[in-house]
Amino acid sequence: MSFQFQLIREDEDLPPAIVFEDSTTPGLVPVWEAAGVYDALYNSDGQRARAVSRAIAHGLDRVSGDASLAGLLPPGVAQGEAIRFLENVHRACVTHGAAWIRTR
Repeated sequence: MSFQFQLIREDEDLPPAIVFEDSTTPGLVPVWEAAGVYDALYNSDGQRARAVSRAIAHGLDRVSGDASLAGLLPPGVAQGEAIRFLENVHRACVTHGAAWIRTR
């Protein structure tokens, strides 16, 4: 099972559409907590993407710059996976700031 982060755009005359979707292992929860992005990822359903983009950027800086967080990674998961996921989520939140967040 994986954790999914989606951004949903709702235009006036069109049905809602997923404009971004990425997933990662739920085993990264200890990393997200240590980096300060757990709430921005897991407790953001229904919020606008722009509401979490700053927290995601801060967490990305922490994960990229703090080698000690590698000790929180589950076996077989590289720190690059956490960085890749946060980079994608941050870029999408900036690009689609008015979109709604849905997590699963």
